[in-house]
Amino acid sequence: MLKWPLSLLARVGAVVLIGYIAWLAWQNLGPHRPEIDPARRQLADKVIVTVVEDLTAGRGPLRQAALMQLENDPTGYVTDRLRAEIERRGILDLRDRTVGEKLADLLGLRRAGHGDMDAAVSRGRARGSPAVLFGTVHALGTGGFGRAGTARGADIDLEITLADTATGQVLFTRRYTRDTTPLATIITDLQATARGVPWYQRLVAWALIVLLLPVFTIGFVRAMVRRGSNRANAFVLGIYTLAGALLAFLLAGAAFDGWLAVVVFIAAVAAAFLYNVRIMTFALRLEES
Repeated sequence: MLKWPLSLLARVGAVVLIGYIAWLAWQNLGPHRPEIDPARRQLADKVIVTVVEDLTAGRGPLRQAALMQLENDPTGYVTDRLRAEIERRGILDLRDRTVGEKLADLLGLRRAGHGDMDAAVSRGRARGSPAVLFGTVHALGTGGFGRAGTARGADIDLEITLADTATGQVLFTRRYTRDTTPLATIITDLQATARGVPWYQRLVAWALIVLLLPVFTIGFVRAMVRRGSNRANAFVLGIYTLAGALLAFLLAGAAFDGWLAVVVFIAAVAAAFLYNVRIMTFALRLEES
């Protein structure tokens, strides 16, 4: 009486054991997605928030879309975070992932990316969606120096596009670049500080420092010109002009993001150079008299 149930139980147990062994083998020997470090995750999270805020303002009356796997996103992290943030805020009713995408996630396989306009629109149209959201992760890397786990910063270059699947019209497109490496962070903070000061106050500060620095250090200037060395004179002129150039960079807003900033910087450096030449000429006359 117990022979048949025991035999069936043994067969089921064997199948379960084989399945478990196969799953372990797949987990250890099968393909795996690369992992993303904390610095890149934090940067991607911040940029995704900005992307969703821009999409909220730029989507227009559109309410439904299909999100394609982003091109060059092997970890799938940026795509998944974009989906999660959109769904959390409810700005778009995104089509659910396909069975193939869910299976790829279950098995740890890489999903095929869609960064090409025609391919993404065609796929979105095939899924019956009025619009398609796609893009490309041009870069997402860790920068700076140091061992893993240290605060090295990261950089990201992300392009996002929202297009109508019926007409192929681009409804929204934007490229996001961000750099949190130590040097980039310093420059960003410097730009924020400089631009937080009105331009006329920056101009007055630049003029006062450029004009008074050689005057307050005239003893050093006279000591150098007293040597009668062209190399010493060039060194002094270079030091004071470099100081004027650094101040001119702050005067221009600590960034060359337009022709006006470039013109202001060049004009300020030229003015500082000519003034320093006059000061050195004056110091030389004092020594010769």
